[in-house]
Amino acid sequence: MSEWSWDFLSSPGEVLDGLSPGSRAEVERIARRLADAAAVKHVGEPLPGAAGSAPLQSFAEGPWMVWFMEYRVRRVVYIVSVQNALAGGGS
Repeated sequence: MSEWSWDFLSSPGEVLDGLSPGSRAEVERIARRLADAAAVKHVGEPLPGAAGSAPLQSFAEGPWMVWFMEYRVRRVVYIVSVQNALAGGGS
């Protein structure tokens, strides 16, 4: 759907440590939606002053809290950390 992709800022093992396969799939689904949203939010090239800016943001859905960064130059949403409030875990 979008020209944006997503990836983990550090290794997937660090970000998803201790999550079940179903939970990992849910995080990947949320990450894909964040990339699709970034494609709609950021049309065109970033302004020169904002090109290297990628502030840490958070997104909550159900029991999930996801911290991420939108890196516009590469058109990538980097997943930094996730937490499941019901499981009390995450990274």
